[in-house]
Amino acid sequence: MRGKGSVRPKRRAAWSVVALGLSAPAFAQTDTGAPPAEVTVTGKRIPGSVIGAVEPVAVLDAQALDAMGAPNLTELLKRVKALTSSSGGGEPVMLLNGRRVSGFAEFQSLPYEAMERIEILPEQEAARFGYPPNVRVMNFITKKTFRAVTVQLLPGITTDGGGGTRYSEVTSARIDGPRRLAFNVSHLRQDPVLQSQRDIVPDPDTLFAGRGNVTGVNGASLDPRLDLLAGRSVTMAGVPVDPAMRGTLAAYANSPAGVTDLGPYRTLQPLSDTIHSEASLASPLGKTVSGSVMASMDAVQTRGLNGLSPALLRVPGGLGEFPFANDTLLYRYLPDSVLHQRTTSMALHAGGSLTGTVRRWSWAVTGHYDRMVSRSNSETGVPLNALQAAIDAGGDPMAAIDPATAASRTRNRSRAASDTLGIKATANGPVVHLPAGDALLTVTTDYARIDSRATTSLALPVDGVGRTTRGASVNASLPLASAREGSLGFLGELQLDGMAGVSQVSDFGRLSNSNLGLNWTPFRPVQFNASVSIAQTAPGVTQLVAPVLATPNIPFFDFVTGRSTLVTTIMGGNPDLAPEKRRVTTLGIAVQPIRGKEIRFGLDYLDTRIDNQAASLGGATPAFQRVFPDLFLRDALGQLVSVDLRPVNLAFERERKLRIAVNLQTRLGKTPPPPAARPSPDAAKTAPPPRPRKQPGFLSVSATTNYRLEDRLTLRSGGPVLDLLDGATLNGTGGRPRWDVELNGYVNYGLFNLGLYGRLQGPTRIRSDIAASDLRFSGRTWLVLYSFLKVDKIIRRPWAKGLNVNVTVENLLNDRINVTDRNGDTPNRFQPAYIDPIGRSVRVGVRKLF
Repeated sequence: MRGKGSVRPKRRAAWSVVALGLSAPAFAQTDTGAPPAEVTVTGKRIPGSVIGAVEPVAVLDAQALDAMGAPNLTELLKRVKALTSSSGGGEPVMLLNGRRVSGFAEFQSLPYEAMERIEILPEQEAARFGYPPNVRVMNFITKKTFRAVTVQLLPGITTDGGGGTRYSEVTSARIDGPRRLAFNVSHLRQDPVLQSQRDIVPDPDTLFAGRGNVTGVNGASLDPRLDLLAGRSVTMAGVPVDPAMRGTLAAYANSPAGVTDLGPYRTLQPLSDTIHSEASLASPLGKTVSGSVMASMDAVQTRGLNGLSPALLRVPGGLGEFPFANDTLLYRYLPDSVLHQRTTSMALHAGGSLTGTVRRWSWAVTGHYDRMVSRSNSETGVPLNALQAAIDAGGDPMAAIDPATAASRTRNRSRAASDTLGIKATANGPVVHLPAGDALLTVTTDYARIDSRATTSLALPVDGVGRTTRGASVNASLPLASAREGSLGFLGELQLDGMAGVSQVSDFGRLSNSNLGLNWTPFRPVQFNASVSIAQTAPGVTQLVAPVLATPNIPFFDFVTGRSTLVTTIMGGNPDLAPEKRRVTTLGIAVQPIRGKEIRFGLDYLDTRIDNQAASLGGATPAFQRVFPDLFLRDALGQLVSVDLRPVNLAFERERKLRIAVNLQTRLGKTPPPPAARPSPDAAKTAPPPRPRKQPGFLSVSATTNYRLEDRLTLRSGGPVLDLLDGATLNGTGGRPRWDVELNGYVNYGLFNLGLYGRLQGPTRIRSDIAASDLRFSGRTWLVLYSFLKVDKIIRRPWAKGLNVNVTVENLLNDRINVTDRNGDTPNRFQPAYIDPIGRSVRVGVRKLF
């Protein structure tokens, strides 16, 4: 929370401390004790602060952070997402003590108690630090001294069963002025969720069954004689359970199709284990130069089940155990043929930074190296050649397969490896003094090299790619009017920002980006802003060459037929992707009605156009299948059997929306009086120690609402326009909600600590002429309730100091999206547990700060 009565520093002081490592390290007062009382400092910038002419979105001081009680900085980011999400929903970029670092990983293991305050700046300020102007900026300011070892144990369960978690973490952190040292190691296990552990009805439209179903070839009748017996054309029938009846034609006249519940053999959430470790070190290297290094490792393993092996067999007519004169197709699941999937990945990261100052200019050089190796082994079925040969020779189609064949599997194996090296240099400082203040210039240059390789048992158009990116950008901030400086004072404060950058990307050529912004504060409580940013971006390397992976038995909804079915999904990269171009126009107003109080309101109008965006088509809608017919494969009966979910380029999307933000932070109760004067040395020897000052309570409420005025998508130039707000879809699981709200609120008063964050969204719809495909998706209220108790407040013992008990309830209302068609039925694929397998989860943990 910003200090009461704080004022802007003088012009020279304001511009001498700037972004990108552009200020001295932050200094606070305490280490692990209670946060200090707020102190008003007039005419002096807080060390490490980067707040400039543009008003921040929010400022969280030590008491605000303490009131949230987040067990780590990663969880803290979730709780303040309403403040940090950009207009496009992107994650913020991070500074530490006003300086650029190699990434959030460099300090993510620090406990929140090590932070003096956090500043959150709007998107238009990002270019000032060498970042693209479409993300918000978080500046973490550490305390001057801090030393602690943190141990955390956090087990959890789901109220519906399965999916439990066990998390353990140990962190050691030490801060001594500009020096910083931290170690961290953690392990997370998430138990699997079987489909049988959720209220899911088996799909009656799936042809495969354990007892077997038979159909005619190419949709033909099974046998003309059977049609006479049944009085209708019989194109499908279930194989009789009694083996003695399978050779009798009459047994198939009214035999219902078999349905098998794959619930015990399929995981909705796989078993996963994640091990993370990291170490970081920062230290001054001279009077004006500081450096930092860090290294981390993440190892992940997942194991899941993909149902039973399906077998599609052709049974010759007039031969063998079946009584049909025509050839038939037998759809059966093979018993004891559970399909397994296993993936492993190892990510190694090393990063570092050098920062320094030269007179009034500051500079920063950051670099990183990343290596990622992943392997996947997915069982897709059982070899059927021997079984089909036996059937062709007159064998029983329903006979058990031999043990050797039953134990063998057809597999899709893949391996992917990537190496990434990146270096970025930034310099920032004043270049000329204007009547309204100093003009500030930021110059950035960067180099990146990515080499990625992939191998798979499926065909790949390319098995590797190498990319080199060289770029440079210039950002200028020009004060045009300033009442403080006596230049055109009737205009208040007026500043123009401009950025231009270019990147040379191998295989994609020259890509440009630019930003132009204007910030105007006619009088203190109100600030207007306007900006236009245009950015061209090459597709990510993983989007180009991720290994192709085929996974069978995946529930999928076919909007063409209005039926759910089990398909084989194909995931991976697409080497033919083109660069994306994004243009964002923003008009906004921000109001801080009470000077010195953390009460802020914001209203923005955003107009976004995206050309050639890369997206995966998650729904088999008629529009998608007309434009991308090769992505959807059907059998002779017209049933969907395979869906290619690899990304493709879409022509363009246009979105217009209003973004409304509210942020309130205030203390509860009376502010404690200032500490009494220190007694004389003689009196201090006999006087009892002073009682600790009682801290007032704290309340924080923040919410960001997006209200979409328009969101239209064109798949191909010249093609029809799809209205994502009224009937169209991109991901197949609903359209775009007209509105959504990100919110966070917490209150801290004495022993009482309670917080709530989450996301609310409105209903959506996918329109269709087919009643079974005309779907309505309900809104959703996803809330996370959290609370913590500081044990040392009720137990005055040394062991209780720094001990917290945390309780978190995720998806508090156990709310899932409900889907119904025009007939009021829920399609099998859209059963609520398919959309959200976890549901409500409860975690109770302990955290000790030594």
